[in-house]
Amino acid sequence: MVMDQIDREIIGLLQHDGRITATDLAKQIQLSLSATSERLRQLKESGVISGFSVLVDPAAVGRPIEALIDVRLSAGARQDILDDAIAKYPVIVDAIHLTGRFDTQLRVATKDVAELDQLLVQLKEELEAEETNTRLVLRTIKGFPRPAALS
Repeated sequence: MVMDQIDREIIGLLQHDGRITATDLAKQIQLSLSATSERLRQLKESGVISGFSVLVDPAAVGRPIEALIDVRLSAGARQDILDDAIAKYPVIVDAIHLTGRFDTQLRVATKDVAELDQLLVQLKEELEAEETNTRLVLRTIKGFPRPAALS
């Protein structure tokens, strides 16, 4: 999909307030409600907008221990098996496949250090992680995570 300035404006407004109504969105971009709704539909169908979400403070929901875990798989272990398996762990809140020494980086939110320790044991014993490197998150810098910049 080729996006124009109006599409970028719509995305910017949605990134700022994902709960904005289509009516308010139409007013701000100075288009009719039907034209705005059609653009939203096209942005969703094309995959530019993949969904709407809410950001939750992990500490506020009983998960104050956040950590980044780098995972290196054993020789011969399959990445797709790890990908499928980690989806079953609710403490894993983000996962990315990497280049370099480690195969995957996980961001986790646990209720305590014991739960983090248990996850590390499971990664090694059940998911064929040969090596892990864990770093505790001290704080998330204000303004992050943030949406991708629009070009």
